[in-house]
Amino acid sequence: MNHVIFEYQIMGIGRWISATVSLDIATKLAEEYTSYGWPVKIS
Repeated sequence: MNHVIFEYQIMGIGRWISATVSLDIATKLAEEYTSYGWPVKIS
């Protein structure tokens, strides 16, 4: 399983929150969080 670091910032303010997850999970979370207008990073 390929793991990546998924980072997001709630409502675009404050600290970035990060988690190590699989690429599949990171992709799904990125889709959901960007629909809220939140910035996300996958590295």
